[in-house]
Amino acid sequence: MKTFSLLLLVVSPLSIVVNARSNIRDAPSTTVDIQDGQTGVVMVVPPRRTDTGTKRIPDADHPFIAPGPNDMRGPCPGMNTLANHGYISRNGITTFEEIIEGTGEAFNIDLTMGVGMAALNMLARGNAFVNKISIGGISPLVPPLPGQIDGPETRGIAAHGRGEGDASMTRSDVHIGDNRNFNQTLWDEDLEVLAQFGDDGPDGPATVFNLQTLIELKRQNLESDQVLDPEFAIPIRRYNLVFGTTGLATKRIISSFFMNQTFPDNWFRAAAPVLGGPVPGEILAALPEWVPGHNDENGVFVADPQAPAPFNISLTCATYWDNFANAVPATLVNVTGVFKQNVDMLEGLLFNASGCAEPVAPAGPTNV
Repeated sequence: MKTFSLLLLVVSPLSIVVNARSNIRDAPSTTVDIQDGQTGVVMVVPPRRTDTGTKRIPDADHPFIAPGPNDMRGPCPGMNTLANHGYISRNGITTFEEIIEGTGEAFNIDLTMGVGMAALNMLARGNAFVNKISIGGISPLVPPLPGQIDGPETRGIAAHGRGEGDASMTRSDVHIGDNRNFNQTLWDEDLEVLAQFGDDGPDGPATVFNLQTLIELKRQNLESDQVLDPEFAIPIRRYNLVFGTTGLATKRIISSFFMNQTFPDNWFRAAAPVLGGPVPGEILAALPEWVPGHNDENGVFVADPQAPAPFNISLTCATYWDNFANAVPATLVNVTGVFKQNVDMLEGLLFNASGCAEPVAPAGPTNV
């Protein structure tokens, strides 16, 4: 029986193969850069971990503590779980380095994958000058970009449109419901699919999420939301799911993450660093009727234009183009000082991962 984990961590490139060494800074710069009353913080790619075997998670230093009323939480069960256990800041305001280190320690996400996830989210929804990002919504702890070049607020990864999008397993589309918090009705529908297609496991019959279950779940999510959401959209960057961590994706394990946003009892991280896998591609291949697209004014689903040459050579390269053309704000092109150092590093990491022959400058809309 083929087994794998279902945990959706964050929206990120479908395939991350980062040549991180060429972008690592051995230590933060001591240069002080103040812009618009904010002090710049130079980002540094953390060193590759040497402790990469399996271990029980959480350990005694990371107990579950439910979030308080001012703590940020968002649509990603993985990030919420990390915050609830203190693998990233419990208030939900985190940094580039902390995302990489937290996902590495708790989920054994390989450095190269962690770097790509953190870089994209920081460019699209964080403040890359002060190195802060909210895993939920707007927070006074994450100021607007200097000069408010992306609007008067930094919105966090829960904001719709750049990374967060439609057809979630456990969150409503933003145009028809709550896109941030767990939706029991959607989860009950997911469990009906599991009961029909799942494998038998240690917790009983039809309790293991196999590949067919995931295919049918995604088919159900796409078909339902396309009908219910008049503004439904699934751009190519939204096709990016990250799977991996445990060896067996059971109803008990996945329910713990999705419903309670805590690690299951007696849970162990992966025995080797996780660097993607074939499952997302296999899901896409099984759903050829679904291509990147959106509903038109009549509620009819229409395909998006393909990425232009030379970015149409692969799904990964097209995704890279889509992120920079539509999700990373164009105003990042003209930043200076430490801000530019950080943006250049993050852009370089993602270009290295893309497989594209040439880079794309940020060109996305601002204040969205």
